[in-house]
Amino acid sequence: MSKLPSLSLSRRQMLVGLAGTGIAMSIPGWAVAQAGAPVTTALGWIPNAEYAGLWIAIENGYFAEEGIDISYTPGGPNAPGVLVALAAGDANYAGADWIPLFEALARGNDFVVLGAAFPTSPAALISMAARPVKEPKDLVGARILNQMPADKNTVDFILTKAGLPLDYTLVPTGFSPEPLVAGDGDAYFAFATNQPITLENMGLVRDQDFFVTLMSDLGYSTPAGIIVADRKYVEENRPLVVGYLTALLRGWIENGKDPKVAAELIINKYGADFGLRAGPADPPERTRPAADRSRWCSGPLLVRSRRGRHHHRRDRQGFGHRGNSGLLRDR
Repeated sequence: MSKLPSLSLSRRQMLVGLAGTGIAMSIPGWAVAQAGAPVTTALGWIPNAEYAGLWIAIENGYFAEEGIDISYTPGGPNAPGVLVALAAGDANYAGADWIPLFEALARGNDFVVLGAAFPTSPAALISMAARPVKEPKDLVGARILNQMPADKNTVDFILTKAGLPLDYTLVPTGFSPEPLVAGDGDAYFAFATNQPITLENMGLVRDQDFFVTLMSDLGYSTPAGIIVADRKYVEENRPLVVGYLTALLRGWIENGKDPKVAAELIINKYGADFGLRAGPADPPERTRPAADRSRWCSGPLLVRSRRGRHHHRRDRQGFGHRGNSGLLRDR
């Protein structure tokens, strides 16, 4: 496995110290502007709302204050998985999910989890009133619309934990919940902060026409959007890692004060090439599941394109999969 080169913290400290005395300017090739240690984050999706804290941290100079020259590699439907980029040494940090992480570990990668974007995952199942899925027993015999083979592991875990038979059928589907409405399945893998809004925009009423059940309420409770790094990198660059996480956390805290700031940054700068536009600043309370609302980002919730296409996360390789717990809509 290709490893990242060790970033020398002592060089960073020397540059920062010399910058204060003006000596650095006299050292060839050591301009003060180059003092930050280069750090790259691999994004699992396009630069959008699910990375709001990152954009705020970059704009407000939080990374620079930690001596970090931050960069990122955007993801997308044709981009390599973020853990592939991490293993290849193309990134220092990657957003991931548990199953791809376990698969990477099984292949011999020595990755560690540093934190998570969501203490409680917004991953959920949507079902229609004709056959609601509210408890594990409701999955027995169900046709479950899903987007990736690894979803089988989730369903198996839920049923096994509840002592129920593994009696269900996975039905591969696309990026929108319309097949559920059409009756192609009994439940649909989704993000509670995303696809329910699509159904509401179709005129359907939550808890009346359709139901949203969090995976955590079904017994599958995990943090989501885990931040992963190579163990050797963390051990060799601990102060830099602490600085990175400090800056990122400050960005998310600041974003919570006024999510519209990040929304504008994404529309006009970081996601300008993707046709994003802002949604309502205060979405109806029903668009947020009753459980753990306070643990997710506040503000407008769905991101779509002006071209009318959905671009939901489907490979569970990014900070937010199956959609965006974020700040924009109509991308």
